[in-house]
Amino acid sequence: HHVPWYGPLYKIHSEFERDYGDPVEAFVIVEKGLKELPRYGPLYLVAFRLLEKEDLSRKAYDLPKTMDMVSRADNISRELLWRVHFEAAQSQERAAVLLMAEKPKLSLKKALYATRRSYSKAIMLSPPNLVWKIWLASGRTEVSCGNTNGARDLFLRAYDCVTEKGRSTVLLECARLEEFCGDLALSRSILCKARNEHGKSDWKVWLSSVNLECRCGLRERAIVFAQDALDIHRGTGRLWAALIQLRHEDGEMSQMKVLKLALKSVPKSGEVWCEGARISLNPFCPTFDLQAASRHLVFAARFTPQYGDSFLEQLRLDMIGKWLVPLAEPLINNMYDAFLKSKQMGREEAYQFITECTKKAADAMKAQLKRKPNSIAKDVVDTSELELHCCSANPNYGHLWFQCRASPIDSAREVIAEAKDVMTSDIINYSYAYVAAMVRRAGVMMIILHPEIVDSNGAENIYSDDFDLDKNVNQQLRLAPTLDVILSEKEVSGSMFVTGLTESNKRWNAYSLAEKRR
Repeated sequence: HHVPWYGPLYKIHSEFERDYGDPVEAFVIVEKGLKELPRYGPLYLVAFRLLEKEDLSRKAYDLPKTMDMVSRADNISRELLWRVHFEAAQSQERAAVLLMAEKPKLSLKKALYATRRSYSKAIMLSPPNLVWKIWLASGRTEVSCGNTNGARDLFLRAYDCVTEKGRSTVLLECARLEEFCGDLALSRSILCKARNEHGKSDWKVWLSSVNLECRCGLRERAIVFAQDALDIHRGTGRLWAALIQLRHEDGEMSQMKVLKLALKSVPKSGEVWCEGARISLNPFCPTFDLQAASRHLVFAARFTPQYGDSFLEQLRLDMIGKWLVPLAEPLINNMYDAFLKSKQMGREEAYQFITECTKKAADAMKAQLKRKPNSIAKDVVDTSELELHCCSANPNYGHLWFQCRASPIDSAREVIAEAKDVMTSDIINYSYAYVAAMVRRAGVMMIILHPEIVDSNGAENIYSDDFDLDKNVNQQLRLAPTLDVILSEKEVSGSMFVTGLTESNKRWNAYSLAEKRR
């Protein structure tokens, strides 16, 4: 009321209402703002997202309301007019992809006609220093309909007019195109050129090389690239996070060694803290620890709130705490009662006792899963606080985040809702592994805290002043039989739990085209 001429207020307020689940009120605020400031461009961009969502919800794939708003935006300043048509092109492409999903017999090339027309308008109106971004985006669109030769031509145009700062971005897109076409040798050559020309200034060229080798299943080559990258860009958390994940096959100790080095170099990297949480959340990790995972995730969300994976891993932790911890508690109590009634035993006997209890717990959960699978997730997990934090942070990247985000216009609340559905299935299917990991950990703690029953065999005295419980627990957890040895299952392993979705850890070739683009 006091400053109706100030456009950013309308924009922030409308985005607030949109993110908190009230698109109708958000659009009312946008209209108020446009009435006061009909030439304020950023409000139109918010309106496009809101109207696109509404059109797609009604399956109006020609986007009538969105395109009407695009027509209304013709009176804004020329500096922003190119962006209007650029956003329109991307909206039309998303609508065309959804139309093809419903009517696969249609030609995608024809469905993308309106998209190409909007890109052409954007190119004509764009400032010379930004036109390369439109050539690049239009090239991606051609890839989606299988026109790889057309995409190459567009990427070449982008390379010809790009500024020196953006040249590496175009090269990375060219490398992805050749990888998509199956020419890995050419893709690697382009990445080699990018590393030689821009490797000292742009860490993303190194990360792309690491990711390419990972997708090809060449872990050792990926590790070499990650280490070479960190010699130059030691303060880049995403490179450290990639190296931590790559060390999974070398064992938990190797991962923890890299994690400690990473936290010394980039102590405020949310990606690194998130990887620490993932190690602790992996039920097949010897040092599985829900409390440690919780601590790591607090730091991850605080230091890098724009990294969406931290919030989704927090969702997994909340689900485990709500559903599986109550199921594990009676099994742990039964183990404790049997242990306290037993006579003094040697350490190997104690390990055998833990193995038997862990196996019984896994079998009990498998029986419940077979008999009443819905009983495992019968309680509702309250995610309102997580959604509040996530909406405030407005994350925009992360492997899991992209997996759970159906569209770039999805709000943080919608991404969490989708992740909730997918993770519920995951946690129920592998509930026996999580519960068994909890029982195993409780058994090792039991041995440490009751030296009068188990022969200490040279272990530290828990009553000494310099006794470090956390350090000692981790040492003993690594000495105890691991969960993969206890369960002896060939189909399930720790590599399936590297991230919060087992589906996201599958081979690259198993992904569909839409999943690869996402």
